[in-house]
Amino acid sequence: MTDKLPWLALRRIPGVGLVLFHRLVQAFGSPGKVFQAAREDLRSIKGVSPAMAQAIAAFREWGQVEAEISGLRALGAEMLTWEDPAFPPRLKEIPLAPPFIFVQGTLEEGDALAVAMVGTRTPSYYGLKTCRRLAGALAFRGLTVVSGLARGIDTAAHQGALENSGRTLAVLGCGLDVVYPPENRELYQRIPEHGALISEFPLGAPPEARNFPVRNRLISGLSLAVVVVEAGVRSGTSITVSFALEQGREVMAVPGAIDSPTSVGPHRLIQEGAKLVMGVEDILQELPEVAAVRAPAAEAAAAPLFAGAPIPAAAVRPARFMPDDPLLPLLGSEPVQLEELVQSSRLPAAEVMSRLTMLELQGLIRELPGKCYVLEN
Repeated sequence: MTDKLPWLALRRIPGVGLVLFHRLVQAFGSPGKVFQAAREDLRSIKGVSPAMAQAIAAFREWGQVEAEISGLRALGAEMLTWEDPAFPPRLKEIPLAPPFIFVQGTLEEGDALAVAMVGTRTPSYYGLKTCRRLAGALAFRGLTVVSGLARGIDTAAHQGALENSGRTLAVLGCGLDVVYPPENRELYQRIPEHGALISEFPLGAPPEARNFPVRNRLISGLSLAVVVVEAGVRSGTSITVSFALEQGREVMAVPGAIDSPTSVGPHRLIQEGAKLVMGVEDILQELPEVAAVRAPAAEAAAAPLFAGAPIPAAAVRPARFMPDDPLLPLLGSEPVQLEELVQSSRLPAAEVMSRLTMLELQGLIRELPGKCYVLEN
């Protein structure tokens, strides 16, 4: 990893951002040659101040940079630069591409066929369910699911991919050794076994608000398309969409209830020309790169018609008999509280509880936390 020291060191020079990093490497050929350049030559580069030229020419903190790389190694992670064969080729194409990324896990050639799924941190039950099903269907068909490991839709996207034995990439807005949000620790630990955690930030970097727009450009940059599942008009998701458009990525959106505030973002995108997504085929049809990627023929009969997780062939069964129960018309894909069911049905609470128990035993409904109920898919 010692050949990567100049890459890391140059990025640590105060004032050397992405623009200037690119400019210096283009002028001198490599980060190592930047450190070998004379002060006069450094000062001839637009944006390099006398103080910055001095900092580069007099840089002696190689031990600290080496310690950062040793920390990565201790974590089981690595640093990939533009020059590494494993560096994602699609990421090299974006404006102001990161000169290097930190990776815990593995990046594979097949990860070039990736779709990002993003959305609100406070989704509805419908949003979570739909996201997990879509992510599962993409994973089932061999695509990699990319997201940001945030609460809500991001979490559901990673879970959907993992539940279907697929690959997923999580791009972090903090250092690889920082678990954020803390409740995603188990997911954080699982992802490197089935994909990778990726960050542009050094070890120990906290999840500061300014980091997430930087993170979002990598989410879209790694992907062929960005699918939005529930979001407000002004949100981190809108930033990701802006990057996707700038990078020439496809933008798609999942519709929702017209009276839901989290549907405003996707519906606005659809009005502006984003592809409306009702199922996984809507995504695949827009991506010629993955036109040939489908579920194996032998498993096609078990594949979901919509965007759900694959159903084992042994579990496929005839349509269920729907009993004539007065509670069923009151239930749908959105959670309904027990109190609402009692009021709407005008039945005694004890009878409602008894009927709900029978419906759940028949596999027709499911109880959620907080005494809420939804129809089972």
